[in-house]
Amino acid sequence: MRFLRSLFLAVSLPFILAGAGLAAPPPPPASQTNLPQGWNTAERVAWYTATQGSRLLPLAWLRALEQPNSTEPFLDPAHIESFRYLPNPTAGFTTQQCASDKSLPLDKSLPLGFTVDCQSDAKLSNTKLRWKTGQTDREPWVGLNCSACHTNDLTYKTTRIRVDGAPTLADFQSFTDALELALRQTASNSAKFDRFAAKIFAGMKSSAGDTQMLAASLKSWNDWYKKLEILNDPGDLRYGFGRLDAIGHIFNKVSLIATPDDISNQIANPADAPVSYPFLWNVPQLDKVEWNGSAPNVDANDLRAGALVRNTGEVVGVFADITIKPKAGRFEGYVSSINLPNLVGMETRLTKLRPPAWPAIFPPIDTELAETGRGLFARQCAGCHTVPSSPNSLTEKFTVNLQPAIHTVAGREPVMTDMWMACNAVMAFAQSGRFQGNLVNFLSLSATIPATTDSFTLTQNAALGALLGRKTQLATNVVTGIFGFSRDLPLPGSVPLAAGLTKKQARAEACRAYQEVDSQSPKMVYKGRPLQGIWATAPYLHNGSVANLWELLLPPAQRMKEFYMGTREFNTEFVGFETAKSAPGNSFRFRTEDDTGMTIEGNSNAGHDYGSARLSDSQRRALVEYMKRL
Repeated sequence: MRFLRSLFLAVSLPFILAGAGLAAPPPPPASQTNLPQGWNTAERVAWYTATQGSRLLPLAWLRALEQPNSTEPFLDPAHIESFRYLPNPTAGFTTQQCASDKSLPLDKSLPLGFTVDCQSDAKLSNTKLRWKTGQTDREPWVGLNCSACHTNDLTYKTTRIRVDGAPTLADFQSFTDALELALRQTASNSAKFDRFAAKIFAGMKSSAGDTQMLAASLKSWNDWYKKLEILNDPGDLRYGFGRLDAIGHIFNKVSLIATPDDISNQIANPADAPVSYPFLWNVPQLDKVEWNGSAPNVDANDLRAGALVRNTGEVVGVFADITIKPKAGRFEGYVSSINLPNLVGMETRLTKLRPPAWPAIFPPIDTELAETGRGLFARQCAGCHTVPSSPNSLTEKFTVNLQPAIHTVAGREPVMTDMWMACNAVMAFAQSGRFQGNLVNFLSLSATIPATTDSFTLTQNAALGALLGRKTQLATNVVTGIFGFSRDLPLPGSVPLAAGLTKKQARAEACRAYQEVDSQSPKMVYKGRPLQGIWATAPYLHNGSVANLWELLLPPAQRMKEFYMGTREFNTEFVGFETAKSAPGNSFRFRTEDDTGMTIEGNSNAGHDYGSARLSDSQRRALVEYMKRL
């Protein structure tokens, strides 16, 4: 079963904000503009504020929380901007819809895409926390939706430009590190805890019993995320701005819900293959999505059913509350917090999102040079990156071209791009725990889940079960159209490996062996998709290892081995963010090699070398100029 092989987002920990080197954000520019991308204000409001059922933390806790090693509020705007999350807009944004009949005033202290979920927790599990007398089952929780990771701002001179559907610059790893550290310090430092409790109980009658309940609930939250930290641990690898190992985090979240009581025997899959957040315009037009082309978009009665399953898996990974029921009956499903109507609404909204056009405030495109680039692109690039026949159409369908993640030339080392996202995606296994014995596909008399299986199977089963758990919201004809897939390659089982290899070396050898299972239909691949709006999606390659479009057209050996990230300042000549350390906000040093000159696994920029050495600088400039107008 291969349609859910990569998803969006999740969570991690081990790095402390105090050591993250996050500089104070640059001052905001004088004005802000939104590019016309097909959405009206109401549609943008819904995109930014609709809950998907994600439940990260009680709203009251987040409002009361202090920063690590500080008494300043965690939600202080400068602190949030240090992670490059965006502030919520003001005009037209009046209410925050919850997953119930209830609406709350929009909390302007929350970052954009941090949504409030007010559904009943009566049947939920790890988010069913009680910390005050008389607390109802509809306590507001904060979570994330798509817009938190797929909206970005860039600046040019004195103007800040909003691009909806663009990859965020956010450093999710450092954000969750700081959040978890702040909560642990609150639990262990009596002065912090007293201030925390005083804010939560302000204006209400509370007792020693309430304080004890709050302490117990805080411990429960910390214990849960400590387990996830252990499973995710990427070692010393820092993602930096604009990257996240979504697959690793989601797989480990599923491993945790499989064995929530004890992870001592669970198989950890290090979240050590960060990728750039994909851009979302045109996604509904593609036959396959995700960086490894693993998730089909399947139409069923005008609903993008494949997207529904994919997005459900994303929410499972990004703080949804889901309980796996052992020996679940056919069609029974799992209890979860996912908000199905809003998931459908978010995907429907994407069908209207247009790629961003080169802004009028930028230097004008050289049309003669761009026309030269158009011919070059047709000859050298269009074989993988389809050029739409109708540039303004939002219904034209596209087939994604897939290229092997590992490409070995006789007598030489592999020369393709960093393989680790694709490799980890097929190498991840887990103890099935509560999943064991359940039907792999609830809607057919398929095999049951064994004691140990691949993480794809568990993730797919969790998403399918979560949808079936909402069957009153899910028409039977749509469900049947979604789940008809089967895994068409054998799992990478016992691969003979040389002795004396490290765990990562062994994984690399297993990936190479798996690549050879079916050379005509490789599964360790990366996608080539249409490049409309590509100018607004830096940095480039699946792992964000190439700073701008100019660098992407250079031979890999000539590309920068390090550059700085964090600024929103846009370079219109090279098409990407400014890379100098001196640029305002550039506080993260991205490196492709360590101090010894060895490639940092996960950060290689050696990919996308399709005859680039044969291009002259004038041809590269023509191609860049053409891609500005795609």
